Amino acid sequence: MDEKLGESSSLCPECLKVIPAVKYAENDNVYLEKTCPEHGNYKVLIWRGVADYKSMKAYACVPSRPEKYAVTKEATCPVDCGLCKDHAQHTCLVVLEVTNDCNLKCPICFASANERYHFNPTMEQIRGMFQTTIDYVNHPICVQISGGEPTIRDDLPEIIKMGKEMGIDYIEVNTNAVRFSQDIDFLRKCKEAGMDSLYFSFDGLTSDVYMKTCGRDLLAAKLKAIENCREVEVGVTLVTVVSPDINIHQIGDIINFAKKNVPTVKGIHFQPLSYFGRFPIIPKDENRTVLPDLLKEIEKQTKGELRMDNFIPTSCTNVHCDVKSMSVIMEDGSLFPLTHRAMGPPKDTCCVATKTRKEISDLWRYIDESLGADGEEAKGSWDEFIQRARTNYLTISSMPFQDVWNVDTERLKGCCIHTVTPDGKLIPFCLFNINSVHGKTLYRHEILEKYAKWGSS
Repeated sequence: MDEKLGESSSLCPECLKVIPAVKYAENDNVYLEKTCPEHGNYKVLIWRGVADYKSMKAYACVPSRPEKYAVTKEATCPVDCGLCKDHAQHTCLVVLEVTNDCNLKCPICFASANERYHFNPTMEQIRGMFQTTIDYVNHPICVQISGGEPTIRDDLPEIIKMGKEMGIDYIEVNTNAVRFSQDIDFLRKCKEAGMDSLYFSFDGLTSDVYMKTCGRDLLAAKLKAIENCREVEVGVTLVTVVSPDINIHQIGDIINFAKKNVPTVKGIHFQPLSYFGRFPIIPKDENRTVLPDLLKEIEKQTKGELRMDNFIPTSCTNVHCDVKSMSVIMEDGSLFPLTHRAMGPPKDTCCVATKTRKEISDLWRYIDESLGADGEEAKGSWDEFIQRARTNYLTISSMPFQDVWNVDTERLKGCCIHTVTPDGKLIPFCLFNINSVHGKTLYRHEILEKYAKWGSS
């Protein structure tokens, strides 16, 4: 151990007991180490580059705590979640699962869809989960309808409409898009019901990638679904599960594909593979893509068009949880990044907004230089840039979800992405899905299997 960086607690991968954990630097890497009295020692890579890890802390903002807590008793994190009073961050996005069934059975699936039981809640149960969200989350309320695969429910448009009528501000659907590729009328019905966008799984641009992640060649279906979204005018965020064993070499190609499909494609979310749910291996460090690995590949594969320092933490969650970049696509197809770490951390709590406003204001120097000698605006003027930025933009983000190997309660307490449950709780997404090496979960199966008896298909 070169340097101790902090203490926390974690879970034993075998028995899920809460155990002490230490974060430390060694050979310019950052590790989480923990010991279970019964099952032994575990050491997991969580970051590459100690100086970079430390520098992220400058972006931490004052947390905005929840106004209400569902768990008011004395709680032990993370086994009494719901949220409890130890939770430091309000909810930004609610994941609402409407089924655990799916039209696929992918080798990699965080929800282990199509296994053990059928959770298909009734409309009244779903209404209850929407109401929990309204009761505990401040506006704007953003809900991601998820599963399983939510499009297998023919009543998905009615679910979306109900949420909107109850007061949900923004609804996106998390989908493999297979049905939307085959049924444009169903896509149109979902949009007309109030669906704002799609969170669209898109793991690569070759058939072999989908054989590994989905068990089927879905490339043609993915491309057709994007065509249908273009016709219906539904915005899409491409969600790419990233693994060094599967598709990390296609990151640059996916970014180029996204640029060519703006404005239908609004963003890319690179999702480093997390080892919960259904996955084929017990991971080693070489199987992981930590955030610095991903950013280095983006810089390398875009030939520096996007650099590592164009990505900043959103600072709404723990600063080691996520990064995001925002860019305008210029006429020549290049990306003009609006985010840059050189701007330094902001002084207020609106971190990303402040950084972005400062970066855009710096563009005025570029605008001034583009004025002609007579004061007339030349090509590249501010007005032209703003008009272009309204539709020709691309966000690229990443959030490596925690699994039982690297889970850190310090990060859990700052989480702002929460799964709403039928029993009226909000639980951090990672925690809801974490399972032991034997498949036991703390929350997912224990909660949903109980409710599956009410709404099974």
